[in-house]
Amino acid sequence: MKEGRLSSDLMERYGITEEHAVGKVLWHSLNESGHISHYDMRFGDTIVRNLMAEEVEGVAESHNKSRDEHGVQDENDPKRKEK
Repeated sequence: MKEGRLSSDLMERYGITEEHAVGKVLWHSLNESGHISHYDMRFGDTIVRNLMAEEVEGVAESHNKSRDEHGVQDENDPKRKEK
């Protein structure tokens, strides 16, 4: 996980605004079995250390580019070749 979000209660506790609701993972623990139990994260200018993994909701990472970035043509584009 590269980014995560806290509950509204934790955001209020740490003074995190909605503008900075999605935080970047700076560090995480990792035990021998590959389990992560704690995170250090940055939310805007605020760094929160030692968050339990259960307190952080992962944000889906999108690896898909937009249609324009891929150059996908509109179905009605006259330049589109028929199959």
